[in-house]
Amino acid sequence: HQDEFAFSHATDIPIDDENVYKLLNGTEVIGLSKEDLRGSDVASFGIPEMGTKFVREMLRDSRPSNFADAVKISGLSHGTDVWLNNAKTLVNGSNKQYGKIPFKDVIGCRDDIMVSLISWGMNATTAFEISEFIRKGKAASNKVKWETYKNTMRGHKIPNWYIWSCGQIKYMFPKAHATAYVLMAMRIAWFKLYKPILFYSAYFSIRATHYDVYAFQGGEYEISKKMDEIESHGNKATEVEKKLYTALEVANEMVKRGFKFKPIDIDKSMAKEFVIDEDGKSLIIPFIAIDGLVYNVAESIITARNDKEFKSKDDIKERTSISKTLFMKLELLNCFDHLPDNSQMNLFGL
Repeated sequence: HQDEFAFSHATDIPIDDENVYKLLNGTEVIGLSKEDLRGSDVASFGIPEMGTKFVREMLRDSRPSNFADAVKISGLSHGTDVWLNNAKTLVNGSNKQYGKIPFKDVIGCRDDIMVSLISWGMNATTAFEISEFIRKGKAASNKVKWETYKNTMRGHKIPNWYIWSCGQIKYMFPKAHATAYVLMAMRIAWFKLYKPILFYSAYFSIRATHYDVYAFQGGEYEISKKMDEIESHGNKATEVEKKLYTALEVANEMVKRGFKFKPIDIDKSMAKEFVIDEDGKSLIIPFIAIDGLVYNVAESIITARNDKEFKSKDDIKERTSISKTLFMKLELLNCFDHLPDNSQMNLFGL
């Protein structure tokens, strides 16, 4: 789809579009409500670094609006006791001792500590020593040394909430890593906003690991029904169900935005890619989405189809690696209803 874009390289995809950041702090930018997205306050489903339930809750509390905010979110989500038991209570105002602190001021990445200490007048060497001590989580294990560092920080009039926050940290993520992740994430997010069918095609072809053919092709009702079923299992939901639920969240959003899945088609489906149909609004479900149909079998269908078109159902059986069980599954999904079987062909002398 290169002809659809003004840019020709991934690094040319804009990362400063304010509307793209609206995916991280609301749902209106894609024309949906919180209720449409089953209670999600943000529309970050499927965006790397930003799509999990844990990070969506962070986004809800912090409402990031620019690249720096997004980098901080990435740092917070990869740290240990940097968001939970720490910055979360400061940002949402639930910290009874220190009250509400602006999101832009909380610690996100390990580099933030050294830079902040220097900005408060501390010499660079001491600032580096303290930041290294904190980011490795030594404040909890070496309390004597931490008391010394706290006194040094107080001597530079560093706020008590900041010192407390430093003392909570067990591990911190480097800003360079967070920045690299967010650069990728926001470029993918650009497609989600402006070229959604390409985004969903890529997501389901590359990122999703579990599928439910019946739910997908059943549309909004069946997707929602399957999500309800998994939710009803609560903590007893299996890992497979949890991974499927993640894919269903993206599928739900996709169909709510006016796109749809088209059934597996023996003549059009690919092995694992969710290809965009000619209408530009639909994704054709691939063969591998069928439970038990492995990639090699899917490829055998593609190879046989490319050799020559299928003339009958029996022709499919003879020229592919499809087992009897998988053939029955495909038949139940109406994947080749337009093809006759051999007995029908014989009636017409074919």
